[in-house]
Amino acid sequence: MRKFLYAALLLSLVFGTQSCSYRKLAYLQDMEELKTYDVTEAPDVRIRKNDKIKILVSCTNAPLAAPFNLTGGATDVNIVTGSIGSAAVKEEGVEYLVDNEGCILFPVLGSLRVEGMTLKQLKEEISNLIIEKKYINDPIVTAEFTNFQITILGEVGSKGNYIVKDNRITILQAIAMAGDLTTYAQNDNIWVIRTEGGERQVYPIDLRSKSCFDSPGFWLQQDDVVYVKPRKAKLDGGSQLALTIPSTVLSGLSALGSILYWTGAFGNR
Repeated sequence: MRKFLYAALLLSLVFGTQSCSYRKLAYLQDMEELKTYDVTEAPDVRIRKNDKIKILVSCTNAPLAAPFNLTGGATDVNIVTGSIGSAAVKEEGVEYLVDNEGCILFPVLGSLRVEGMTLKQLKEEISNLIIEKKYINDPIVTAEFTNFQITILGEVGSKGNYIVKDNRITILQAIAMAGDLTTYAQNDNIWVIRTEGGERQVYPIDLRSKSCFDSPGFWLQQDDVVYVKPRKAKLDGGSQLALTIPSTVLSGLSALGSILYWTGAFGNR
């Protein structure tokens, strides 16, 4: 009878410890298989001061679009024919820095206030101005951020600054890109630090819960900082001891249980 009690005690200790580790490390613990959940669409990214945007204007008659893709001040530009006396033309687009007034200086059209616009709105604005001024009937305008980057710090595999393509990334994708969380990470209180309108906001995210999908910090924006905080055990001076005590105790109990089990087994013979 005693050996069965010892075996049960050992099993409860082993599975209890495994369950505790699972709760600390597993993601999205409250999601269920084969169940559908509402999806939060990615918000539109708005242009901010100091953003860098690459813009390209094209059309069926390529020379007509050339004046809108100049890298420097043009001289002798014929907006009707597209002939240029002296200026470099960027066929892949020109990068513009949004100044402290929220504007860019665009060839031919002059100063454009772009702060607060989405890229779609910016493309429509430039296209409409070109058509209204009768420069081109069929302009095609493309625009993309060239400085959309995020910073990932703390308990991840690879800290650093990351350039984001397509201007769309979630907190889960960012963590995967940084090599996942370390075993020391707090996955229930990850900070997304965002600066908007001269104010800094912190969005805490619990990756153990499906509620993370509803957080304003789930979809990251340009210049967001993701900070993965370490667990308290690592912050304390005796961190390594705190982390090794549970496993040491479990090993000791397991050995003790084995001794008692076999002692009892042989003693009953």
